[in-house]
Amino acid sequence: MPVEERQIRAPLLGFADAMEARAVADTASAPGPELHLLTFVLEREEFGVPVTQVREVIRVSDITRVPQAPAHVRGVANLRGRILAVVELRSRLGLPPADLTPRSRVVVVEVRGRVLGLLVDAVRQVTKVPEASVVPAPEEVISADVDYLRGVARWQSRLIILLDLEKALLPTE
Repeated sequence: MPVEERQIRAPLLGFADAMEARAVADTASAPGPELHLLTFVLEREEFGVPVTQVREVIRVSDITRVPQAPAHVRGVANLRGRILAVVELRSRLGLPPADLTPRSRVVVVEVRGRVLGLLVDAVRQVTKVPEASVVPAPEEVISADVDYLRGVARWQSRLIILLDLEKALLPTE
């Protein structure tokens, strides 16, 4: 083999070896189990709930107030002939109530066999997040009143607050 051909082949083979090593490293570091989440926005923060609890996402239609309902219950809505209780998730989580905007949505979820609507500021996306990216909520933010946080996922330079809907929607004493 001429010297010139050897000089071309050596870098090419080195590149191929580097690519193969990278592929093996990527396979070895492939993410494990993933969480499938629907993410949405409340105020400026991003929250996530398991898609297994989500039935659908709908535009906000007429919501009828119910007298003497808890403050976080926005009212009821008609969902294809079914009466749906709509919970203003902002109020339930201690955030100030917001005005409805064109981006506002009702996330229809099933919790403990009951179907409820969650009023949110906007829906972001359905995403897969590696379970390894989830860290427990810091102890400093957990209290008897705030035990509905499952953790925080650090994903693609974003922080997604994971909610435990069963705890977030339990009636307060």
